Amino acid sequence: MSSFVLRVTTKAQFLIIAAIGVSLAANNTQDLASKKDLDGLQGSWKLVSAMRDGQALPKDKVKKTTIVIKDDTFLFPDSAEYATSKEGTIKLDATAKPKQMDATSTEKEVMLGIYELDGDRYKVCFAPTGKPRPSEFASKLGSGNLLQVWKRKKRQ
Repeated sequence: MSSFVLRVTTKAQFLIIAAIGVSLAANNTQDLASKKDLDGLQGSWKLVSAMRDGQALPKDKVKKTTIVIKDDTFLFPDSAEYATSKEGTIKLDATAKPKQMDATSTEKEVMLGIYELDGDRYKVCFAPTGKPRPSEFASKLGSGNLLQVWKRKKRQ
């Protein structure tokens, strides 16, 4: 009887170890992909276009908006009128479809977003604080979503 229990326990232990290994491999893939994208976001970016709640934001204000991303932090050195917040941190999940970005302000407010990085351009769409993450790059009337397109100014 005890050899049967030992065999089941050994088999169960193997399955648990295998499950942990698969989980760690998935986390490692996510970490590597997210780190690659975070590296690609480093530097200064100029806002090209922006919409909030279905309305295009004024071009003169858009042209004055820049963001600096250093490590996992962001800072709007000048005007932050059309920003998630003046400064904070970002967290990426590059394995999600679409890719996900969470922006946390210094006041600990979290905005859930999606992003697309393509060399020296990136696009991001954030839902208002407390709302579910957008599923598409759109800022429809009534959504409150903030859709931005950025172009690299310079790498840090």
